[in-house]
Amino acid sequence: MFRRGQNTALTVLMLVMMAMPAVAAPVTAEQLCSRAENYLELLDQGRSEEAWQEMSAIFQALGNQNQWRGRQQAIRAAYGPCASREFHRIDYRQSYNLSPDGQYYTVQFRSSFQNKRDTVETVVIECHDTPECTIREYVIR
Repeated sequence: MFRRGQNTALTVLMLVMMAMPAVAAPVTAEQLCSRAENYLELLDQGRSEEAWQEMSAIFQALGNQNQWRGRQQAIRAAYGPCASREFHRIDYRQSYNLSPDGQYYTVQFRSSFQNKRDTVETVVIECHDTPECTIREYVIR
């Protein structure tokens, strides 16, 4: 049986917990790798409009869609089709360039294209308080 003071404290604790934002479930390496691979598949297939829509709001705000699309098309035309892609590693960061602090995962692949062999593709995935992670950036070197 609760005493009056305990009941009040319990009620306050429950109200505070209900007001707290829900914490997103942890993201697994498998989910991150799959998310990155799905994004790369869009680029491989030349589906730049869909790839742009997968980018985070901050990436879209900082960039110009037509310039981004032109850059992706130029790189893909020069490199040719992807011949192979192998997972390399995942790194975690709490900070990323031109972005608020948060949860950022860099997923890297060693890739080979028809006209460009040894490349590293990096997909930066942003996972904050939402259940859906978005693509923060894509870099090919």
